[in-house]
Amino acid sequence: MRNVLGKDNSWLKPSLQEWLETDGRGGFSSSTSCGIHTRRYHGWLFLAGKDPGERWLALSKIEDTCTGPDGKWELSSNLYPGSTHPDGIRHLWAFSKEPFPRFIFRVGKGILQREIFMVNGMPGVFCIYSLTEAGGMSGRESRTLVLRPLCNSRFYHHTVREGSWNPRVLCRENAVVLEGHSAWDSLALVCTAGSFTGEARWYRNMIYPLERERGLDYTEDHLSPGYFTCQIKPGEDVVLWAGPVSGQRRVCISRLPGTGENVSFNEWCQGLTDYALRLRELEVGRRRRIQAGAGGNKLLAKLYLAADQFIVKAKAGTSIIAGYHWFGEWGRDTFISLPGLLLNTRRFSEAKDVFMRFAGQIQGGLVPNCFVEGQGAAYNSVDASLWFIDALAKYEKVSGDWEFVKQLIPKIGEIIDNYITGTGNGIKMHSSGLLRAGNRHSQLTWMDARADGVPATPRDGFPVEVNALWIRALSLYGNWLKKLAVQGWYGKMRTDMGSKPGEIGIDITGHMKYSRLALKAAKQFRRLFIWPGAGLYDRIDEKGTVPEIRPNQLIAGSITELFLPRQALVEIWATVFDKLLSPHGIRTLAPFSTGYQGRYAGGPRERDGAYHQGTAWPWLFGPLFDLSVRLLETEPVFDGTRGIPENRPGLTEITHLLLSHVLRLDNNTCIGTIFEVASGDPPFEAGGTVSQAWSVSEAIRILSFLDDTAESGKPGT
Repeated sequence: MRNVLGKDNSWLKPSLQEWLETDGRGGFSSSTSCGIHTRRYHGWLFLAGKDPGERWLALSKIEDTCTGPDGKWELSSNLYPGSTHPDGIRHLWAFSKEPFPRFIFRVGKGILQREIFMVNGMPGVFCIYSLTEAGGMSGRESRTLVLRPLCNSRFYHHTVREGSWNPRVLCRENAVVLEGHSAWDSLALVCTAGSFTGEARWYRNMIYPLERERGLDYTEDHLSPGYFTCQIKPGEDVVLWAGPVSGQRRVCISRLPGTGENVSFNEWCQGLTDYALRLRELEVGRRRRIQAGAGGNKLLAKLYLAADQFIVKAKAGTSIIAGYHWFGEWGRDTFISLPGLLLNTRRFSEAKDVFMRFAGQIQGGLVPNCFVEGQGAAYNSVDASLWFIDALAKYEKVSGDWEFVKQLIPKIGEIIDNYITGTGNGIKMHSSGLLRAGNRHSQLTWMDARADGVPATPRDGFPVEVNALWIRALSLYGNWLKKLAVQGWYGKMRTDMGSKPGEIGIDITGHMKYSRLALKAAKQFRRLFIWPGAGLYDRIDEKGTVPEIRPNQLIAGSITELFLPRQALVEIWATVFDKLLSPHGIRTLAPFSTGYQGRYAGGPRERDGAYHQGTAWPWLFGPLFDLSVRLLETEPVFDGTRGIPENRPGLTEITHLLLSHVLRLDNNTCIGTIFEVASGDPPFEAGGTVSQAWSVSEAIRILSFLDDTAESGKPGT
């Protein structure tokens, strides 16, 4: 029994604030701190399917009731048309996310705790009930728990109604198996010290109010196969587990995490309490080790845990989930996020696995834009390949692992040469050395939303940040080839990635070709993109420069290979500070601009239209910070431009001020993590996914830099 009423300052007042647990495979558990599901993505168990981004609802929740000599208490709460039923909020005293989601109920003269957790590497969810004595309650007085699971078998983006699923229900003494689940062979529910009563019924018309606000289907039915009845006493836990089993009735994991054991379904049913408590302690220990990597910085320790939730391992290899609840694996997001999630946290082995996962899927020089749920790779991106190269350079700098970088040089060459000669999506280097991509019907940059099938933020032509990344990629490739030449490497390099492993020839003696090309393109970039008084133009199209004030110039400004004059860097910083900065991120368009939309809300059309037309993004604090560091390093004399830090203490002070809102982790939409976007206008409501990889990653990267430079007393590198 965990300490329920002891010294613990992590308790929160129950509310509609959300929590998230993940299983390290793509599955997750999530709801609100008051227990009411407000999204179609809320449920105690979503299982990953063929790949980490393909998820299926298995267990929505447990309708739990506690009875004793002094009364009856329904603990669950749901929204139905015109009512809340049951109304368990009346008995809910407190909620805590540490170390796992915990709900504390007052049940007459006793205190009942419900704890929900997942174990990394194992599909399934555990729920542990514990009873604590209170005044006037006899030491061994028992109470009765009735636990009725509400189950489902639907894709996580959808909602379903009665009759959508008709599983074969197999009852055991303390377990029930539902055969024919969409994600796995069968779904099992096991309860210690409980007996199962088969009594199938549908619970109809559960309402998800946030889906209604988002203009989507918001009503759903769930199947309950029956209920468990068990006795609970002070000091004795009742454990319920829900998860997949194979056709042979074995728990769907070959070895239990941390134990190396193979466990049959019968053994699992008989020893569930012991297994649950052992696995709980192993998971607590794993998370503590992750936090310990932050070196005593409590805020970074929380962010390290948030980062861990995005790292998944599946048959295809290690990967990064872009955001919860509804994003899967995205190439661009992965390599923007990788430095903060895996390099600052020193998880180099997993970083290498991520590089290999995507390198093996490169086609025509294109790194996958995303892996479509259950359907394979899609390649509609110009910058995913460039972020791949950028992240590899950062990996080499932090890890010093040249041998691994050398393995990927053939793939870098494949990207560069295909971009020079031309590849899919209209991507081809112009005679100027700059990179052109797309047409008016495509969306190839990170500003990729479509409204009514049309790009909401057209950026075909020569986007500013794409060309900055392209010039950096050319320079890096030239330097890597030069390094090989200096080391005396000639001939062919072996590669075992992709569908056709073998040897690839690289002309390393031609490294100057790429270095010169980078210098040529950088010169043209400075000539064409600098916008006097505003920083940089956002893009160049067939009509010429596009004078839109957007944050993409921040990314370009942070790239040293452009050799931008200090005045241009100052103007980028000042423009962003004055026109785009908001409490929750950097706006994607200046408020006075044509097409600006300051509120991220409404149905899909409204939200997609606003996504990059004024909506603010926390991840862009990262490039803003990088630019600040560049300004501090290029000219330590303060020139009077508003907001630019004068020295390292000034950089620390202004950074903490700018991040003060998003780093209130326990007050964010989802406890302990950082959301995807926020409205650009007051009151700057958070929106989008409740936990976004690059939002967390950039916060880690910034705070780690400040931590390191504070220790060294230097501005940093």
